[in-house]
Amino acid sequence: MVKDLLPIGRVVKPHGVKGKIKVEYFGEDLNHFPPVREVFIEDSLGRPQAYGLLETSAQPPLLLLRIEGIERREEVQALVGKEIFIRRADLPDLKEGEYYWFEITGMQVETERGRRLGRVKEIFPTGANDVYVVEGRRREILLPATEEVIKDIDLKKGVMKVNRMEGLWEEEDEI
Repeated sequence: MVKDLLPIGRVVKPHGVKGKIKVEYFGEDLNHFPPVREVFIEDSLGRPQAYGLLETSAQPPLLLLRIEGIERREEVQALVGKEIFIRRADLPDLKEGEYYWFEITGMQVETERGRRLGRVKEIFPTGANDVYVVEGRRREILLPATEEVIKDIDLKKGVMKVNRMEGLWEEEDEI
């Protein structure tokens, strides 16, 4: 898939008979679907095919999309299981110190002293703050995404610097 495209969901099934698509949305909140005019779905050869986005609505836990060129249930059926992508450039800008999950996932995690802990494997929201699941050499380490723990995120280097707080990890977890 082209590098400037990001997966935002997967086609689950048709909705009705007029080509609406039920989508499993990969985002955190159905109501925060990015305001885009175009989505991409892989064609039978694995190439991204552009579609104009006509309508978006939430039907928890799924998202409903209506896209140009898809007008019948049978056309949606052919797309079931395929991922839906948007251009990275179409994402809204974030405030200073805010990041998209895809920017954090896979990032190398190091202590402020430069010792490695592992890589961010996944992120989950808790209500108060997100928690970064770091796949360490001995075990998974759960890091609360707070200013006390996360000291710096360098997107260009792909490195997150963290402050060691009692109970989060042991010295043996550091490399």
